[in-house]
Amino acid sequence: MPDLLQILADALYATGGLFTVMEIALVGIAAAMVLLRPHLGARLFEAIEIRGARIAHRRWVAVLVVGAAAIAMRALALAWVGIPDPLVHDEHSIWLQGQTFAAGRMANPTHPLWEHFETFYVNHVPAYASMYFPGRGAPLALGFAMFGDPWIGVWLSMVLLCMATTWMLQGWVSPGLALLGGLIVAVRLGVLSFWVNSYYGGAIIAFGATLVVGALPRLLREPRWTQGLVMGLGAAILMVSRPYEGALLCAPVGLLLAWRFARPRLPATRKALAHAFVPAIACIAAGAALLVSYNLATTQNALKTPYGLNRATYASAPAFVVADAVPSAQRGPQHFRDYFAEEAEPYERTTSALQVARGIVGKVGYTWNFYVGLTFLAAFLAGLWSSRRDGFLLGTSGFFMAGYALVTWNFPQYTAPLMPILMVIMMRGFQWLASTGNPLGLGAARMMPTVAVVLLMASLGVAGAAPQVFSGSSPQAPCCKVDQPNLRQQINARLASIPGRDLVLVLNSPHNPLTFELVNNDPDIDQAPVVWAHRLGDARDERLLQYFSDRVVWTFEWAPDAQAGFHIALVRQQERHGQAAQK
Repeated sequence: MPDLLQILADALYATGGLFTVMEIALVGIAAAMVLLRPHLGARLFEAIEIRGARIAHRRWVAVLVVGAAAIAMRALALAWVGIPDPLVHDEHSIWLQGQTFAAGRMANPTHPLWEHFETFYVNHVPAYASMYFPGRGAPLALGFAMFGDPWIGVWLSMVLLCMATTWMLQGWVSPGLALLGGLIVAVRLGVLSFWVNSYYGGAIIAFGATLVVGALPRLLREPRWTQGLVMGLGAAILMVSRPYEGALLCAPVGLLLAWRFARPRLPATRKALAHAFVPAIACIAAGAALLVSYNLATTQNALKTPYGLNRATYASAPAFVVADAVPSAQRGPQHFRDYFAEEAEPYERTTSALQVARGIVGKVGYTWNFYVGLTFLAAFLAGLWSSRRDGFLLGTSGFFMAGYALVTWNFPQYTAPLMPILMVIMMRGFQWLASTGNPLGLGAARMMPTVAVVLLMASLGVAGAAPQVFSGSSPQAPCCKVDQPNLRQQINARLASIPGRDLVLVLNSPHNPLTFELVNNDPDIDQAPVVWAHRLGDARDERLLQYFSDRVVWTFEWAPDAQAGFHIALVRQQERHGQAAQK
């Protein structure tokens, strides 16, 4: 029984905790209302649908309306949610990447004392750079360069995703449903999800995929070079952000286009497709050139990625469950090795067929929960039924998930390339439910978006009244990432109130938390207001102190209860003052 309770608790956390409880309750109430009073609110819904249809049939107006709605909703939520700080290892690494790009560089030179600055998912030799592919940091770089705040770039990437979803769906379903689909993404993912309230980069990946899927039906109906350009741009974004999962989407798209090119109905179709392929291929070639350049800048090897270099330096688990374990150097302090041992657990469990099966079920379940959830389950099931003869949609979904089953880990940004396919299926389900002539179907189609809006409002209410309730929300869930006090940012703010620049020496101990790291630095370490460094022993620390002799030096030590308590002692020019500050 305790094991069962733990499994249920883990599942509840992974799917959103309190958010899931509220979702179950609201869907249950909505289902009862549809069954008992299917015509409830019909006049109000009809009025909304008439006004929506006027907007939807002006296609670019609909796209802009969705963008404005996405901006307005997240702006109104600033009072409850705030602007996030980077917290986990991935976010700090991508933050560094965005800062580096904004400074006009692909990578930074290795610091002479780089061993003091080692951190997760960042390489220091032969260059100081994030291990991630460059597309993930591009939105942050835009935010840094144009607005002075990387989160603005993340926010804009989510707004672009909502707008692109509407444009994409206009090629697959009716204009009204395309407008609804864009608004659904704005409500479900554009306010409280990790994609807009963290620095993982999921929105920019999904944006690239949406361009690919949106250009496809237009190319099949009336090939134009502009659609080829859009598809090529989307494919290039996928290539430079998540190339493997991007290929799982682009391969079926490419096969369908190749089949159409080989069997055109008219000679003019072949010529038009050939013209459309030229800009698409040019964009893909540009993406490949960018990857090669990035590899050269970060690893000095055109065919060696910074991701592969980082895994070989610190980790042991490979990116794919079918690959051999990485012969890693396992560098860094002890808590690095502890973290990467924990990270490798999903890979080590693949020796059992049962664990492999559980992993696949988990990937399917979490993917469904993030993009569809219980709120839109009826529409998604109806969409699967209405698309049962659509070989492309179902085949691409199956092909993607089969390829994704080979990936060691499971996070929504990994499955972002599949999002537009799932949205097409779901919106076709709305179309099928509304067109059956059955009042229950129409009532369900109207009630699902209503539940999504009420669920968002309820979640915002909880976030405003008791934000700590969502402090442990999983990135696997569509809700709710709420900005919480960040220990590192608190210390930085405290040091900023003291004149002079600072050096914080972190004494690693058995109490280091594995998912939170203080030692993260700016691209130009020497010019940073605060430099964070590992203590490596008296002799090596002395070199560091001499190098940063113009800084106020602090030491940091984790207490047994981790973030609940720590000690900082002030040292100036290597003269230790006796008084210690306790926080």
